[in-house]
Amino acid sequence: MTGAKLRDAIRALLESHPAIRVSPAGHAAHALRYLTDRAAPLALEPDRKTFQNLWVRADCVDLSRLRDVRHESYDHRSFDVSKPNHNLFGEATFKEADLLRFKIDRLWDAARVIAEVAGFGGGR
Repeated sequence: MTGAKLRDAIRALLESHPAIRVSPAGHAAHALRYLTDRAAPLALEPDRKTFQNLWVRADCVDLSRLRDVRHESYDHRSFDVSKPNHNLFGEATFKEADLLRFKIDRLWDAARVIAEVAGFGGGR
């Protein structure tokens, strides 16, 4: 599954998860922004073709459980050099935090990242 089908499936996971809501800042043109009930941010870049970028704060995941999911780290002190998607920063909880960008090409990996950030829902 790639492109629009993968994007739509990931978006459905984000929008149906009981502990995730659209950010009060709303979506941006190039970043669909969400917050968990614990104020942990997630964002999906909707314009990708072969994979989908799923952005999270580095301090919201235990990366040891997701090491096999392709990802890149962004240190908040060098955003001017690393240039993460600036559309993220309309959501205040993304500002001044180290970020991870997961390059998702399998729906299962998106589900794992989402569960790591937001839990499974239902109080688990």
